[in-house]
Amino acid sequence: MAYCKSCGAYIPDGLNACLACGFDEGAERAAAAAAAQKAAADKAAAEAAERRREEARAQNEDMRQVMERHRRLQQEKNRQWAEQEKERRDKQAENRQWAQEEYARRQAQREVEAEQRARAQQSRTQAGPSSQSGSADQQGRSSQGNTALAALSYISFFFAIPMIATPKDEFAMFHAKQGLRLFIFSFILDLIGNLFPIGWLLSLCRIYFIFKGISAVLAGKKEPLPYIGNIGNF
Repeated sequence: MAYCKSCGAYIPDGLNACLACGFDEGAERAAAAAAAQKAAADKAAAEAAERRREEARAQNEDMRQVMERHRRLQQEKNRQWAEQEKERRDKQAENRQWAQEEYARRQAQREVEAEQRARAQQSRTQAGPSSQSGSADQQGRSSQGNTALAALSYISFFFAIPMIATPKDEFAMFHAKQGLRLFIFSFILDLIGNLFPIGWLLSLCRIYFIFKGISAVLAGKKEPLPYIGNIGNF
């Protein structure tokens, strides 16, 4: 004998549903089992979806870290290349400047030697008595030496030589002071060349001033350098 668990009515043998309230215990158990199975399936699906999302997040994080490392490596390579390129350009600029100064120095030396030979030849052709000739030769050598020192004043820091060796020679001291102005101006040009890519133009300016100064020396003139020759009270 079976009784309904819902209303307590008698359920005849062979029947599953209650005739009074219609409660069917088997159907309820089946529905509950189906609901539990569906809930378990939904939970498993949700867990699987969550795992996929976690895996996707982990993959994205790994990809982001890989890309970040690649970006940093590329930045480091670019920085090293920029430093190497700067060092290469600075070295080239130093070599060009040294070559220009060396050329100017040799040119000035050749001009001074040519002037000395010309004066020596003129002294030999105009030589008088031996005593007067000796005195004239000594005076000529002194003048030639001062001219050479004056010409060297326009080559880098050699302006200091006539200031120390011939401080009473007006001609040599004038050109030594002009060489000092050119040296200061060249230092300023180097600073500007490090800030702006116009080093070749500044080098041409330096060569121009060296040429003008040495030309004035060889011509025997106390002629100031253009633009900068009268700057400063010294």
